[in-house]
Amino acid sequence: MSISVKFASYSSEELERVINYYNQIKSSHDSVIEELNRCEGGFKIAEENDIEIESANPNNRIKQLRWKNRKLDPMNFKGFTQEETLRLYQSLVYVFGQSLVSYDDPIN
Repeated sequence: MSISVKFASYSSEELERVINYYNQIKSSHDSVIEELNRCEGGFKIAEENDIEIESANPNNRIKQLRWKNRKLDPMNFKGFTQEETLRLYQSLVYVFGQSLVSYDDPIN
């Protein structure tokens, strides 16, 4: 399952709207999504169970999706669950529209 987009860039306001919408529609027991502060950009979700685990690599303490060729990719790190990915897709569609965002689920 992956999310692809047809746009090359977005504004900080659009990014904030995606994050806010995601956090608004998630259930109260789910963790919040945040901007991933990496050169590729993307999104992260801190894992409650792993927050206290010490690791030399901070990438091991979060779920993440990074931008790569207009797709959101975990890039060999722990990615989002299917439910989280679908929620992010819905949030991107809410901000950018159905015509600019696609969700590919290899199971269906």
